[in-house]
Amino acid sequence: MPDHLFVSYSSVDGEEFSLRLADALAAGPPAFSVWVDKRKLRPAEDWDEQIVEAIKTCKGMIFVMTQDSVQPLSVCKAEWVRALRYKKLVIPLLVYREAELPFRLGSREYVDFTGSFDTALARLRKHLSWMDSRAGQLQALKDRLADARRELPRAASNQRTRIQEDIAELDRNIAQQQAIIDNPQAADQRVKESIERGLELEREPAKPVTGIAHSKFINPPPLVAPTWFQDRYVETQPLSFIKKRQETGERAWGGSLTG
Repeated sequence: MPDHLFVSYSSVDGEEFSLRLADALAAGPPAFSVWVDKRKLRPAEDWDEQIVEAIKTCKGMIFVMTQDSVQPLSVCKAEWVRALRYKKLVIPLLVYREAELPFRLGSREYVDFTGSFDTALARLRKHLSWMDSRAGQLQALKDRLADARRELPRAASNQRTRIQEDIAELDRNIAQQQAIIDNPQAADQRVKESIERGLELEREPAKPVTGIAHSKFINPPPLVAPTWFQDRYVETQPLSFIKKRQETGERAWGGSLTG
């Protein structure tokens, strides 16, 4: 399950703030896992692929709004556009008063860091904690649905089917999440019953036992003569040899072989 927050910022005028923010969020309480390229990029590997993978697997993106990061040609635009494509929640942070939200992010409420850092950090922490709640998950689904509906009329013809499928899935997920919020006891009971069914299946044997298994020997060892035949040389001689001695009347070991 995704657990980290991706920090999108401009290295021109947002690096110092972003590293400070990452350290503060990681320190807690509560502590949050934060992905910042300066701390997470692995050397000797393709940086673009690492960034794309980090966005794809994040649970949300923190967009640090500075004068450079909101420019049309900023690398940050490629990052938050990719986040929207992956249906990720984008949280804007206003660091410079002159920075304006990009058009596609205009409906999102930003966290104002132009004043006290600690005050804004506390508000951000509260919002990140709320994101994990049922109400927060519902709002994230609604934001994703609004993004998909805005994207649909502007999408190329070969992308519209995918977007329509995303919208239908989001509608179903929103209805399910709303039902959970409206009746949490019923949702908890369904979860409990599902867990109990899973435990019951684990207790049952994978295959029923139908009978006693019999061992099969491959290349069994040669048979050993019973004890009453061991050390009895005469009785174990070949019949042809005994018959020959009978014909000659030869005696052996103090007794007649003929009786």
